[in-house]
Amino acid sequence: MVPATSRVRVPGQHPSHYAPRARVVLVEPEKVVAQAEFSQELGHKLGVFLPPTFADTPVKAHAVAAVPDSMTVSARGLYGCLLELDQQWCDLIVASLPAEEGLGLAIANRLRRAAGPRPS
Repeated sequence: MVPATSRVRVPGQHPSHYAPRARVVLVEPEKVVAQAEFSQELGHKLGVFLPPTFADTPVKAHAVAAVPDSMTVSARGLYGCLLELDQQWCDLIVASLPAEEGLGLAIANRLRRAAGPRPS
């Protein structure tokens, strides 16, 4: 039996469970390109999750991951995209949250965890 004062230790429950090595910054979708350009100017090795509405917009970044229109495809590929940007040694990832309805709730939750505080 686990004492009531014990912290629950279940995979996926840590606030930064989905966090890549790179710091993740969440911005409004219409601000992704501007934040990417600003971060690039600061010298970051930048990864960008480009929302579908900006798919044809050129972005100055080390690596760009285009977010699919399909929430199902996006949800399936989210962790892989974070891993891919980590493998390209990005130190900062700029992303936006999807509409928080249906599957978008789960994607937003995982992105918040990726952007969350890191254990010390």
